[in-house]
Amino acid sequence: MKTLFLSDLDGTLLNNNAQVSQKSASLLNKVIDGGLMFTVATARTYSTVIPIFKNTRLLLPLVLMNGVCIYDPLKKQTLDFKKINLDIGKEILEIFHKHGKYPMMYFEEDNHMRVEYQKLQTQHQIDYVSLRKQFYNKNFVQVEKINLEEKRNLVYCVSLDKKDELIDIYNEIITREDIDCNFYPDNYHGDYFLEIFKKDVSKASGALQVKKMLGVDKLVAFGDNMNDIALFMIADESYAVENACDELKKIATGVIGKNTDDAVASFLYERYCNNNF
Repeated sequence: MKTLFLSDLDGTLLNNNAQVSQKSASLLNKVIDGGLMFTVATARTYSTVIPIFKNTRLLLPLVLMNGVCIYDPLKKQTLDFKKINLDIGKEILEIFHKHGKYPMMYFEEDNHMRVEYQKLQTQHQIDYVSLRKQFYNKNFVQVEKINLEEKRNLVYCVSLDKKDELIDIYNEIITREDIDCNFYPDNYHGDYFLEIFKKDVSKASGALQVKKMLGVDKLVAFGDNMNDIALFMIADESYAVENACDELKKIATGVIGKNTDDAVASFLYERYCNNNF
């Protein structure tokens, strides 16, 4: 029986500096070289994931943007992405604008992600964009008006703000039958992420897609936040880190150590040493 081990990143595999520690990288390389099938499922894009794993050998398809994108790190190409209908994209923009807010919209363009936004309204949003442009060379572009005409691959919308500033938008969007969204606290700040994507897209759907691609029989998942719940529900085994939210711990197979203590990599190494993979 072949088993796929799949981990969330921020708050789970990564430390509080959003890095794979030297110890975790070493343990991951050992188990991957030994044949353990490992990959990740994250809200991040390939532009930020690949540099994070510069010292770790990722060999299998990655579940990115909470299932929106499946990416091959060896061929450096997108294997699949899920598009949002552009008419729906226009309605999403209208909802945000009605509440005086401006989301970031992600477009897939020939294995590159272009992120367009009209305004950055908080210091956290400014820092979020600046960090990703400076350290990950991400293509964030400020525009007067986001172009939602034909022949564009809109795959994802996101806003980062105080919970109270986004809750009414979330409550309006979540009632729609043609899109899904996640609403959860940022691991590093007090603000919330509101993520919007095509209906029935999630880390869970992405994990099942990769599982089918690889022909594996069993899925073991690791996570920490609300956007990992669907993933845990479809996994054969699921492990929450000690710092995970209570909602996730309640449905987990078990609770392991903290993300800051290399809990996921240590769990995988122990599992590998016991040949239980």
